[in-house]
Amino acid sequence: MPLTVHDKTIINKIKAYSLADDSYWSFKGRSSRQHCHALIQYPAMMVPQMQGELIDAICSEDNDIKTVFDPFVGSGTTLGEAMMRGLDFVGHDINPLAILACEVKSGPLYIKKLQEKVANLLFTIETSKADVVAVNFTGIDKWFLPNVQIELSTIYLAIKAEPSKWARKIFWLALSNTVRSTCNSRSSTYKLHIKSEEQIEKIGSPEEIFKRNVLKSVENIKAQKQLLGDNGHLVRSKGVSKVSIKNVDAKARTRSKTKYDLLISSPPYGDNATTVTYGQFSYLPLQWIDMNDINESTQPQLLSQQNTIDSSSLGGSLKESAEKHEALKDKSPSLNQCIETIHLVNPDNTKKLISFVYDLSLALENAVDELRDNAYMIWTLGNRRISNIEVPLDKIMREVLESFGCKFVYQLERDIPAKRMPSRNKVATTMGKETVLIMRR
Repeated sequence: MPLTVHDKTIINKIKAYSLADDSYWSFKGRSSRQHCHALIQYPAMMVPQMQGELIDAICSEDNDIKTVFDPFVGSGTTLGEAMMRGLDFVGHDINPLAILACEVKSGPLYIKKLQEKVANLLFTIETSKADVVAVNFTGIDKWFLPNVQIELSTIYLAIKAEPSKWARKIFWLALSNTVRSTCNSRSSTYKLHIKSEEQIEKIGSPEEIFKRNVLKSVENIKAQKQLLGDNGHLVRSKGVSKVSIKNVDAKARTRSKTKYDLLISSPPYGDNATTVTYGQFSYLPLQWIDMNDINESTQPQLLSQQNTIDSSSLGGSLKESAEKHEALKDKSPSLNQCIETIHLVNPDNTKKLISFVYDLSLALENAVDELRDNAYMIWTLGNRRISNIEVPLDKIMREVLESFGCKFVYQLERDIPAKRMPSRNKVATTMGKETVLIMRR
């Protein structure tokens, strides 16, 4: 199907940036995480400035965009940029920590009240020390020193004593960053790997680290409120955007009857176990958070083991790979070719790829069904390697989406100079480039 006038104008706008600077979309030296984007450290976060500019490019040609949809919302980069433009937002994720981050980012932004509550919280932490450990889970003594457990318990109990749920959520998010800093797991990887004895000896005081984190959170929320006000998208300490965040499995959820106007997302680039272990990254922080304070009802079984979130995510199950392969054969020639190539080197690794793309296809079908006609999609993708063979996820995604009747508009390649991703894992070297794929419903 030929490109529309709107398609061509969007393409020309994106190309114009690259004409002036061929590395423009890498955002090297121009990528920073400020205001709500700095509230959490999370794996593989998108570049806020890039998502914002792509939203602007699409909105300049499609005046009917009111609601942005991200089916793999993660830490909420797209949410933050949608709010800055006064757009409504719907985000989905299987990870409860991602849900908490997005709920905090969506407000409310009561700065004066928050400052008072932080002062009270820090006073409580200083004057009411825990004498027993407040939480219990398998492996707690492996992952936390005894004194760290007590200090985290002091913080945990002080947060629980705060009467306002909106404030507790901000505090839980600050605590999640603190847990990552003070646990016995290495910070150099998202998987749970024990630190060396020397590294464990250098672990700082959770109370001191939390104090720094929560005070930074206040400044970041204050900056978010200021920007929303400057942009004319703030009413009585709340962003004007209607925000809906759901803790759901992208491949097996109930579809909404609502039709969204623009999709912007970055799906996993492969199964979590061999790319980015979002679940293991989140496992320890979630043990120290009261899950009842997350608005969206989460599934308690997701916290039962450290790999449960990852094994529940795309490609988490390798069962019935032959049947899954059969279901995919007519959707993507590029996938078929890649499977054949990997099979020659390591047949077992084809199961990982087949299972991942099968689940991704289910998730894409769900997402596409919720878009209005001619809605644009912006997918940020990376081509990982399996058995040292590049998996062309950009081509596979395009072909799968085309099998659902979507139209290809444009794609651009960018270097990823500072994305929070592991440089290596046991299965393969991960990528240093990304593709931005633009499609239309």
